[in-house]
Amino acid sequence: MTTIVYVGEDKAIPVADSAMTILDVSIAHKIPHVRACGGHGRCTTCRVRIRDGIQNVSARTPREIEVASALRWDGFTRLACQTRISGDVSLERLIRSHADVSCLQVEEASVAPSQERTLAILFSDIRDFTPLVEAHLAFDVVHILNRFFKAVGDAILINNGVIYQYVGDQIVGLFGVGGDPPEKSCLDTIRAGLGMLAALDDLNAQLSAEFGTTLQIGVGAHFGPLIVGMMGHPDHRQFAVVGDAINIASRIQDANKTLGTRFLMSEVLFNQVPQAPVTVRKAQAVLKGRRSAFQLVEVIGFAAPDSVLLVQSTIGVLLQHQKRFTQDLYRRLFELAPAAEGLFRGDMDSQGQMLAHMMQFLVHAMSRPEIMALGLRDLGRRHEGYGVAAGYYPAFRQAFLESAREILDERHTAQVEKAWADTIDMIIESMRGPVVA
Repeated sequence: MTTIVYVGEDKAIPVADSAMTILDVSIAHKIPHVRACGGHGRCTTCRVRIRDGIQNVSARTPREIEVASALRWDGFTRLACQTRISGDVSLERLIRSHADVSCLQVEEASVAPSQERTLAILFSDIRDFTPLVEAHLAFDVVHILNRFFKAVGDAILINNGVIYQYVGDQIVGLFGVGGDPPEKSCLDTIRAGLGMLAALDDLNAQLSAEFGTTLQIGVGAHFGPLIVGMMGHPDHRQFAVVGDAINIASRIQDANKTLGTRFLMSEVLFNQVPQAPVTVRKAQAVLKGRRSAFQLVEVIGFAAPDSVLLVQSTIGVLLQHQKRFTQDLYRRLFELAPAAEGLFRGDMDSQGQMLAHMMQFLVHAMSRPEIMALGLRDLGRRHEGYGVAAGYYPAFRQAFLESAREILDERHTAQVEKAWADTIDMIIESMRGPVVA
């Protein structure tokens, strides 16, 4: 019997079956291992770095050779879904959060030659930042800023965007780096901007209670051509974008101050999403450095409740109370379907952590539906192998919605419940339905 040691996680897992991949071992032992495509070699989210025992891992499969060559991996970076072991190995998982997943888009763009790409750009800036600095201790300002960047940054990452840079109290996001079509990347940008405003409202409730202060922001977005690639000193190059489009996006954000708005985008970006289900108001302003008026669109909000945004804006509450939520969910599930309890063996806390991990990445993957479908179908096959009967799915759905209602408390509304119900229905349908790889 051989052993896999997960570095930094205090886990040493015995492997009795040499046919199991590293990913199979992680799943069997309830180690939260990201696998956006379900382990089909269609993504790189399950990657690991072999720290010791490289001689005991299998040779790369043709699919892994293709990926490793394209991304210029060294010999120690492997796809867990493609790799088996024949002796003791120490490794570390390299993708642990949706921020890590977002960085994969930058990785893919970084290995390509510099080129002109048309991307969506999102700027966000804190209003009256100087008085905030003057009114608080330096360490408190840093603490507040980091919480702000986490709140608004999540809205970028969860909508398939990349956090490009921080400039003082500004955050800049890019959409379409991974090659999404314009309509999708622009809709992702709109949803991210509205998600930022929703996240700020939640953060302000906390900051008001803790520091007696709140933050206000302006959000600006544009869609245009940029030079994308690795730039800088030959010994210190980094991913960068250059072009007038990024300057325009910044100045659109500034125009919020003049117009008294919160979220402005260019008409160019808005026209990429002709069926955008948002309420808008046309405007125009003379942007800094421009002679004539620039056509702008103020984004008021979604014309009807947006299920994706509602799920994105409430998943954090459920994960914040992960243990209480999952314990309550499984209690309700076993009451509704007593026979299901026999399928669960061992530590239920670990089972709850696995469920929370899966929820987090499924919500993140909602902006990547083609990959999510593969991952969900693989999850469905695994559950079939575990003996999960068709009748357990409705019971899980009911238990989930009831537990979510309890945890969300005042955040729960009929629209939120419908958004989660639709999401659970989509997940169950994808798990049980055929997907052509």
